[in-house]
Amino acid sequence: MTLMTAPPNTDILSDAELARAASAGDRAALAGLYNRYAGPLHAYCTGIVRDRYAASDCVQEVFCIAATELPKLRDADKLRPWLYAIARRRALRVLSERRRESAFDELPDNAATGPGPFTLTAQNELAQLVAQAARGLSDRDRHVLELVYRHGMTGIDLAQTLGISYDSAKKLLQRLRDTVERSLGALLVARRAAQNGCPQLVADLAGWDEQFTVLTRKRIARHIDSCATCDEYRGRVLNAVAILGGGILEKVS
Repeated sequence: MTLMTAPPNTDILSDAELARAASAGDRAALAGLYNRYAGPLHAYCTGIVRDRYAASDCVQEVFCIAATELPKLRDADKLRPWLYAIARRRALRVLSERRRESAFDELPDNAATGPGPFTLTAQNELAQLVAQAARGLSDRDRHVLELVYRHGMTGIDLAQTLGISYDSAKKLLQRLRDTVERSLGALLVARRAAQNGCPQLVADLAGWDEQFTVLTRKRIARHIDSCATCDEYRGRVLNAVAILGGGILEKVS
């Protein structure tokens, strides 16, 4: 095989082309992969470890591993999920070593797009609501939401990153979508409990510090399931999210 010793512009080459060249020892190709993925992988690791410096260490390790393990990658087209899977293992190891719970950055501000300022503002506000609602998810669900929402992982790429089958990934995404909607509904109902006219929920939330956690989400969701007033309001606000959000929840599908 002829090595790419000095490609004029690695940006025009595909992941597979760069991966094959890098696996054959082409340093320029490896540098091209680094330039392409170091930023996204750093953002991904930062979202897990909540420490930019630790995330930088993770990224460096990812590419150290890639430099030696790329020849073992049988399908060069699977480079992206392969890199993310390595990053995931490294970041989770950092968490394990620290013995602390995983947490994620807020979802991106640029999630919203729309034709006018009202739509843009509404979508950005909804993106922040989804970010807050995500705090009511389990660690695993937040992790998957991060991959899907921020990093655009779907289908086979998501399955390979998580180390599960494609069918399992589809089922996981459907369950996640349901959980995100349930969490978002609980958050919105809780925030408008007084205005919505549900004295029982107001009493239940007395002293609430407005920190939305897994336990808080479950507690509010159980109330909504047994309260016709709150259940009806949840349906209306989720419909509004679907209309104003420009498909914000469709990202989790």
